[in-house]
Amino acid sequence: MSKKLLIIFTKIPKLGNGKSRLAHTIGEENAFTIFKELVKHTAKITKDIDCDKWVCYADNTEENSFFDHSIYKKLIQSGTDLGERMRNVFVSATDQGYEQIILIGSDCYELSQSEIEKGFRILNHSDFVFGPAKDGGYYLIGTRTTFTKVFDNKTWSTSTVLYEALRDVEGADLSHGELATLSDVDYESDLGELRKFID
Repeated sequence: MSKKLLIIFTKIPKLGNGKSRLAHTIGEENAFTIFKELVKHTAKITKDIDCDKWVCYADNTEENSFFDHSIYKKLIQSGTDLGERMRNVFVSATDQGYEQIILIGSDCYELSQSEIEKGFRILNHSDFVFGPAKDGGYYLIGTRTTFTKVFDNKTWSTSTVLYEALRDVEGADLSHGELATLSDVDYESDLGELRKFID
């Protein structure tokens, strides 16, 4: 067992399961295609990172070909909202002995293996690491502490999420580092080079 853990929050790619804001403008079929490409990209950039890996699904863990069972442990998220689900998995990971824990979603096509590895290096000397998203949230959060206030009482999917998390961390006199600011893919304007995959 490694002392480092990478957690990936995602959904099973199915038509109509996820990317509802994207589907509103490009249609469900195209949104489904984009979602599959995002999940495939996430598997590609994480499979060779030197750490343990958990894929935590929002709904079920039915078979899919994107995350190799020999590399990733498959779990179900537990909790009533995103913050509670994130807090629960961080607590579980800490209880199992992991000392550096990073969590990402599967929405950031700009994210790379090297950026995640940089996040782990930051945790060698900082209590937290954040990957800021251009919309005011974050695409990555990591810690080496048991401080979970960063997940409580947040208005998720708003422009203040990162600001509020940093306020919690700094208010507790904990240190943090930041990665590059990247875009999550939530709207058609976020597609960038992903546009090549749609009709």
